[in-house]
Amino acid sequence: MSDAQEHVLDAPLAQPVGGTEKASGESQAERSRLGGYRRRFAIVYIGLALVVGVALGAFVVLVGKPEAAPDPVWSAWEPNGSETARVRQIADHVTSAYRTPAGEQMVAALAGPPALPAGGGVDGTSPIPIRAIAVRPDTSRGQAEENDIEIHDASKSMQFILCGLGEGCTIRSGTPSQARHSLLRREALELALYTFKYLDDVDSVAILLPPPPGGESPATAVYLTRTDVKSELGKPLRRTLAPGAPPLGAIPSTELETLNRITLPRLYNFQYTQTQDLSAVLVLDPVVS
Repeated sequence: MSDAQEHVLDAPLAQPVGGTEKASGESQAERSRLGGYRRRFAIVYIGLALVVGVALGAFVVLVGKPEAAPDPVWSAWEPNGSETARVRQIADHVTSAYRTPAGEQMVAALAGPPALPAGGGVDGTSPIPIRAIAVRPDTSRGQAEENDIEIHDASKSMQFILCGLGEGCTIRSGTPSQARHSLLRREALELALYTFKYLDDVDSVAILLPPPPGGESPATAVYLTRTDVKSELGKPLRRTLAPGAPPLGAIPSTELETLNRITLPRLYNFQYTQTQDLSAVLVLDPVVS
């Protein structure tokens, strides 16, 4: 074999011009494409991990967090039925708890829309409807004028007439005292609170207290509006008045302070006047200490 043939045989095979660069370019593009997919999948995985982590964290917080306590009930007892039935149940429930030192019920309560029994007594058979309640101002401090009279619509009011077992609705046993009057005002406040809480359409309550025996002093009334006891209606009754009625002279000092704050500025002497349509107006004059 000649030297020329050996040279030809030993020569490397010819490569297409630009073939290596093209293959290299395709490989680079493929790598870039695959790298882009990997980055996208990594971002998705990280996002999913964050979502799962947040969800697990929220679950742990919810599981570890104690359940919110239910709103406390306002009172252990509440009336039911129609408005008439409820106000009568309130009257019976409250008055049955208040006793004289002898153990008998101190007063009974005639409950219902404001009305004046025929003849001005509590045993009349043809009550006269009360159309309005006129509240005269306390002018003793120079902060109000005589003509600053508030007129309240009696159709949005309830009335309780507290009547003892003695003559003319007086309390038959015991003697009048400041302690007994405080206990009666406590009873009046409790009647008003129950009424406001369980009769939504009532804006004011008039509680006529029994007169002192002998007629030497005028009878008094506690008159409260819903606004007067807004704070007390927003918390359980036991935080204002302890369950049950205390014995005469045994109202706790903190409770007596609350009682005086609410009822003493709203203690009135009362009388009635007749209107041209033969209905009546309950007129309240403040009791000035």
